Formats: sequence, C-alpha cells, structure tokens
Amino acid sequence: MANRAYLYSANKELTQFRDVSEWANEIPLFYKIILGSETQMSTSKIWNFELPIIITGDSKKGLKKFNDFLEYLETQADIDKEVISGFRQETQDFFEKYPERELDLFFMEAGEVYDLVGDLYPLEEQNEALYDEIISISKDIDEILEKKPENVFDFKDIYWLQEIKNNINTLSVYWTYVTYYSFNKS
Repeated sequence: MANRAYLYSANKELTQFRDVSEWANEIPLFYKIILGSETQMSTSKIWNFELPIIITGDSKKGLKKFNDFLEYLETQADIDKEVISGFRQETQDFFEKYPERELDLFFMEAGEVYDLVGDLYPLEEQNEALYDEIISISKDIDEILEKKPENVFDFKDIYWLQEIKNNINTLSVYWTYVTYYSFNKS
C-alpha cells in the first residue's frame, strides 16, 4: 500500500472527478486549508467502506482562503516571502494549465493514511477528528484574516501556526494532473 492522501476536484453531484494532488503518509496543511470552506464528510469512491471517510470542501472558496492566507503571510517579518510566493505561483500555474480541474469541490480520499493506524483508531473516527481539525483551522484563518495581527505567530498559540513558524515548508503544495488512483476519465 502506498499510504497516500489523494485530492481530487469533483462536481457537486460527485459524478465527475479530476486528479489534483497526492501526498505520502500524512494529510498536508494545505489540504486542511483548502478543504476548510463548506466542509462536509462523505463516503469513499476508492474503498468499499460504507462509513464516511472522505472530506469535501468548496474548491473556489478553499483556494481563495489559501491564497488570501498566503498573501497575508507575505506581510509577516519572519516569513520567507519567496517561498510563500512560490507556493502561490505553483497553485496559480497548475489551475491555469489545467482549467478543467477547477470543479465545484475538493474531495479528499485519505483511507490509506488512516489505515496506517487503523488497528488503533477506526477510519471513520480519524476522519471525524480531521474534519474537526479542518473546521478549527478554517476558523483560525478567518479570524487571522479579519484581524490581521502585526505578528501572526504572537497572535495565538496555535500548533499549526507554530509548525509554519518552525518550518515554512509545512505549507508546501504539490499539484499533479495524475494520481495513483486516477479519476481523470470519470
């Protein structure tokens, strides 16, 4: 098993999917941010599992939130602005090159990642915990963008902000037009 999280764009009816990203062994922060608008849980299209182990979010609003947050981070004194700009540019370039990937939703399949500890925590419980984390991160970002603190890292002691402070690459993006479980022909 590859132990990847897969990200697709999808139409609202969940009948059309396009590959947009995959990430090994964990769910990256950028997934958690872009899934943070109109977040829902759903059932897998890859795995024969009847309980909800999928998270979806509005793709346009999610990308806007991600871009707005990165743009705000570029105003921070202790941030490598070139790295942040690179993440923004990679995202923009991908969707300009593959405009057919801009569907209504992002649809994340993380069953392989959940399965890494599936014998300790049921997949659906891990998905629910991730759902709660995504909602929390989304609220934090909304508050940050509303208040625009001078130093975001002093604003609140939030674990994911500290991860960014310690390693800017925590926000790395990886966009791809084909994933291991490809839905490009749906």
